[in-house]
Amino acid sequence: MFGSIRDKFQSIQEGLSASIRGMTLAEASMKPKKFVNTRNVNYDAGADVLHHFQMEWNNMHELAEENAQKAQEADALIATIHEKIELQWNSIAILNNTLSSIPKINSDIQALMDQIGTLQEMFEEVENAIFEVEDLQEILDLQSSQLDHRFQLALYKEKKLAELKNIREKYANEHLEKVSRHERAQEKLLRERQNTFDEAFREEIKEYKKTGSVPKTPTTSHKGPSLEEIVIEADSADFDEFLKET
Repeated sequence: MFGSIRDKFQSIQEGLSASIRGMTLAEASMKPKKFVNTRNVNYDAGADVLHHFQMEWNNMHELAEENAQKAQEADALIATIHEKIELQWNSIAILNNTLSSIPKINSDIQALMDQIGTLQEMFEEVENAIFEVEDLQEILDLQSSQLDHRFQLALYKEKKLAELKNIREKYANEHLEKVSRHERAQEKLLRERQNTFDEAFREEIKEYKKTGSVPKTPTTSHKGPSLEEIVIEADSADFDEFLKET
């Protein structure tokens, strides 16, 4: 709007300047001759009027330029104000939209608070479950340690049982060998004693057959075997023959 007014002022100023220049040229062309002033006429009155109007037009031109400059400044100021007002209007519109969405924001915040409460409860449950899992893990570790110790104990027991078995077998073999040696020694001793008793019995039988009485064996410090200790061999042919003769 102010730009169009400025353009109009400039066109009017240019028209006035052109008309003044035309009047000046016409006046210059109309003064080729000087007439004798026969009357009391002021021939400079037109020039004064023209000078007056030229000055007025110059003032108007300066005022028009000043007005155009001020119009430009006003236009820039109005544009700045319009821009600020538009920005503020947009801000107000955004604020209105934001204010209109406050109830929804409140409801969303309430929903978030409810979700936070639910999450807190879930966190507490998870924490308790984690504690239970840690306790269970400790129990499992303890059971695993017990099983490990039991396994080690079983291995140690098996090892010791194997060693004990080996020792028993060793001592049993040694015992059997000693018993066998002792039995062989006893059998040898009994066999020697049996042979001695058989020989003495045969001598006594022969003596009985000759004399009819059993000679007495001289007593010594060594006490002989009793009748229970005398073992008669299975071959009793001599004794049977003695009984038949008697």
